[in-house]
Amino acid sequence: MAIISFGEALIDLLPSDTNPSHCIKCAGGAPANVAVGVAKLGQKSVFIGTLSTDAMGQLLRSELEGVDVDLVFSPVSENSTALVLVSLDNSGERSFQFYRHNTADLDFTAESLTAYPFTSGDIIHFCSNTSTLPANHNATLLGLMAIQKTGALISLDVNLRENLWPVEQVQYLPERVGDLMILADILKFSKEEYAHLETVIPNFTTIINDSVANGAVILITDGANPITVINKSVNDLHITPYMPQKVVDTTGAGDGFISGFLSYCTMHDISSTQSFDADTLIKAVKFASQIGAKTCEKKGAFNALPHLSEL
Repeated sequence: MAIISFGEALIDLLPSDTNPSHCIKCAGGAPANVAVGVAKLGQKSVFIGTLSTDAMGQLLRSELEGVDVDLVFSPVSENSTALVLVSLDNSGERSFQFYRHNTADLDFTAESLTAYPFTSGDIIHFCSNTSTLPANHNATLLGLMAIQKTGALISLDVNLRENLWPVEQVQYLPERVGDLMILADILKFSKEEYAHLETVIPNFTTIINDSVANGAVILITDGANPITVINKSVNDLHITPYMPQKVVDTTGAGDGFISGFLSYCTMHDISSTQSFDADTLIKAVKFASQIGAKTCEKKGAFNALPHLSEL
């Protein structure tokens, strides 16, 4: 069983500890973070995302391969690497400013996804940021629909970043995110994302209800507050998360959480959401929340994601 993460790998520019006006570069990008989190938890991790030939792309490749993420199915592009300027407040909460125009991570097709030989038991994980442009959204949908036929599980962390969408494309965000939600077996939202999408996607409740009826698992995180889990086997279950010893940077906390949840699935041979009963869901979410909490204790994303031995 492999966990295949699809989407953007980019460079986070974070404020230096010694001089906040200076930046340090850290490898990142939500799907790439998940790929690293999975690998550091000892699971088979594959990343499918186009990497630039520029210096930043080489840094990403080195960091990913350094933790044994398989990059065999990651295409190469002459386009530049996307950059994100990350600002942190006193409590470690972050805000983002993206530099992503004609970048390598957008240079993919449906064939990029389906090049990997998916089988039942594999998990494909992605976020909504592969749908910011029409051609990319169509490629994502076509690829996922083909993967769905193999029996692989589809995991979606919505990971809304509206300022990453071109101004002329933001109006299509609700429709495209709805398209992605329909295909997912595992859906992760933050509480804010869930509340926002509930107001902007006209058929949001129908999509959620239909997904649950078909066996999907809905995960809604809310920082230090209880995690909400919705599934056929549980009805609005609330699980208290683990807490970090000290919050330094929350940048990769959500990615750590979902990498933990998916890793729990492969560790316990869960190849179908029908395998989830209440006890299994509680154990999986508690394990995932440990990973999210540990990730908050260090700056950055790749570096902050914990190894299994650190739990």
